[in-house]
Amino acid sequence: MPESGEKLFWELVEPMYADPSVRRSTMMGLPCVRRDGSFFASLEHRSGALLVKLPRHRVEQLLADGHGEPFAPAGRVFREWVALPDPDRDRWAALLSEALDHAAGDVPERFPGFGAAGLAFLAGLERDNSKAFFDAGREVYRRELAEPAEAYVTELGARLRERVPGLRAEPRIGGSLFRIANDLRFAPDRPPYRPHLDFAFWQGPHGPRTDPALLVRITPAEVHLGCGVMPRTGAALESYRDRLRDEHAMAALDRHVTALTSGGAELSEPTRRRLPAGFGPDGPAARFAVRDGLHVMRRHPHPGEITSPALTGWCARRLDPFLPLLGWLTWPVAED
Repeated sequence: MPESGEKLFWELVEPMYADPSVRRSTMMGLPCVRRDGSFFASLEHRSGALLVKLPRHRVEQLLADGHGEPFAPAGRVFREWVALPDPDRDRWAALLSEALDHAAGDVPERFPGFGAAGLAFLAGLERDNSKAFFDAGREVYRRELAEPAEAYVTELGARLRERVPGLRAEPRIGGSLFRIANDLRFAPDRPPYRPHLDFAFWQGPHGPRTDPALLVRITPAEVHLGCGVMPRTGAALESYRDRLRDEHAMAALDRHVTALTSGGAELSEPTRRRLPAGFGPDGPAARFAVRDGLHVMRRHPHPGEITSPALTGWCARRLDPFLPLLGWLTWPVAED
């Protein structure tokens, strides 16, 4: 005789009460259990299905594998909940344990890879950079690109901090993430949207628009990886130029950049037409003195890992050659 879903649910939940933070409660009239006040599991009376709250990518995985069904009471889909209609002791026990950990914050949102549909959306946005096109694909952008981007920053940031202690990685707009829409108030000739995703992991107290940073760009067909700093001004610019005048510091910068460009990376264009005062046209300092800031980036075709969690490790390894340049750029400079 098949095992009753309700009987199995309470049998599996009972040992969890040994943790004083776990309590029985109700949710929308359904019996449920909480951890420190957060719902993590429930039982659907009518069907006897187990309901568990998990990271959104995990819910989507269970739906795609056919192990779960959407939880949509009254037609409203709860994207972080999944229904398991068939009582299966091993699967239910594993998912209840997973949901319990998730409620405690022990399971971060794991990066699933960028969705193939999202990358196709970027390609379409490159061809048709209009509000109508973006609005039509807004849900695809959110699900396949924007939401995975937050988990990508968290996971890649953790890997990079193993290499660069103190490196900043913040999964928010204004931190490591950039808006996809261009601000046309100050540059009306730009297209409305950027057909790519940009990420920055910076070293310093000010943010990636001021401090040196490791950089990633995801385009419809490529991954760009590199390092750089935005053009400096005032005392910070003078401090940078003083380092260019230092023979040993200049030799190190030239060595780092030459090694990267020899390996296929590209140095950004100059920011000024003429050399500033005190710099002659000969010697390696000349190519850096015409750049108040610089970026060195290498382009890679999309790897097979682009749609999988393995992308963070792939990127971290290919950012390793840029770490000496990041260290040089992070050298203390005067504040503006």
